[in-house]
Amino acid sequence: MKLLVLDLDGTLWDHEDASRLVPPFLVGSDGEGVVDAYGEELVLFPGVRDFLEWAKERFLLSVASWNLEEFVRPILEALGLWDYFVFPKIEGHPDKASMIERTLLDLKAAGYTVDGVIYVDDRTIHVDEVVNAIPDLKFIHMWTDVKSFEELKKMLEVL
Repeated sequence: MKLLVLDLDGTLWDHEDASRLVPPFLVGSDGEGVVDAYGEELVLFPGVRDFLEWAKERFLLSVASWNLEEFVRPILEALGLWDYFVFPKIEGHPDKASMIERTLLDLKAAGYTVDGVIYVDDRTIHVDEVVNAIPDLKFIHMWTDVKSFEELKKMLEVL
């Protein structure tokens, strides 16, 4: 099965630094976003939930995010998204290559066979390091290569 690694900030949701948000988090009435203790909002991009439901049947899903897990995991849990991901890496550094490599090691140790890696991020700043570490990795630049989660589904269907 292929591993699909997703970024969070600017990719799954509209906030650029979810680690800045302060708990407790109040989930909006539509369940698509949270408001922090100071009224700052974070909202999922349209189609994220449907995409994750679709993708979980086709890929091993994980996260590589330059954030602080103690702040971001409660957001993912509040939105009901945490359980979609296996061995997510949400860490306070930009080394996405290391995060993805360690996810691959965790999956192998757990008995999974990974036959390809796809990495989706709204920024290209980490791509060279990631591709150097994982040469067969396919990168999808969210909002440039695809403009929506529906387009991302279509692209992934042919990879």
